[in-house]
Amino acid sequence: MDLYSELRFDADPAAVFAMLTDEAYIEKKTMAANAIRYTASVRRDGDRVTIDLVRVMPPDVPDFVRRFVGETIDIKQRDTWGQAAADGSREGSIELEMSGAPVRATGTMTLVRNGAATVLTIKGLLKASIPLVGGKIEQALHQGLTEAARIEERVGNDWLAGRR
Repeated sequence: MDLYSELRFDADPAAVFAMLTDEAYIEKKTMAANAIRYTASVRRDGDRVTIDLVRVMPPDVPDFVRRFVGETIDIKQRDTWGQAAADGSREGSIELEMSGAPVRATGTMTLVRNGAATVLTIKGLLKASIPLVGGKIEQALHQGLTEAARIEERVGNDWLAGRR
């Protein structure tokens, strides 16, 4: 199933990137999305950045999905960002994997200025390799990921406005 999200932030690309790679911001957005617990690390190699995030989420999914994921949903995420262009824009990749279930998402991210704002665009593919119910699981998880993107946009704009 295709994934697509556009998050609009009221700041320039450098400020948005600084926020996205700030461990305090990562904690805030993760907890706002109702994580039970999480671990995060931000590694820098020059201007390149890798963020590893493991979220333990409540199983807010239909019962048929809960059979496959258990009492919690553990999501491993790796965001890898390349160097900034002269205008501050960046490209990166995103990988999501659900522990204990054959569910994976991979995609690309772009961070570009749009007027006075910056837009983070995420494009990817979500795949649940479970016979007969994979499509239903993908649909349920797609809804959760879409809601997480809306939360991240709201938390991010609050952060950039100084409401941390």
